[in-house]
Amino acid sequence: MRHVGGARRGLDMWLLQRASAIYMAVFLLVFLMCFLGAGPIDFATWHGLFAPLAMKVGALLFVAALLAHAWIGLREIFIDYVHFLVPRLALYLAFGAIYLGCLVWAVDILWSVK
Repeated sequence: MRHVGGARRGLDMWLLQRASAIYMAVFLLVFLMCFLGAGPIDFATWHGLFAPLAMKVGALLFVAALLAHAWIGLREIFIDYVHFLVPRLALYLAFGAIYLGCLVWAVDILWSVK
């Protein structure tokens, strides 16, 4: 079955937002179990939670899923409420830069944990 370009893109965005929400929910449950099982939380324990590569990758995927989820939501808000193209593109650029900065910052934070 063929889809019109816009309809297919809308379905892709919808699926990506649902998939990111599911990943975030599962990751938060797993992280909560690790957190509660770690005992008293001090800096060393907190630092140790993020030391394994699997936790670093999982947390980075969480941040990426969160940013993708937020981007799709903001995109819909901008499409619905910012009717002129130039301000909408400026908002896309501004939030895209902010989100990219957040992703780079998350990589820096997660991989600075030795």
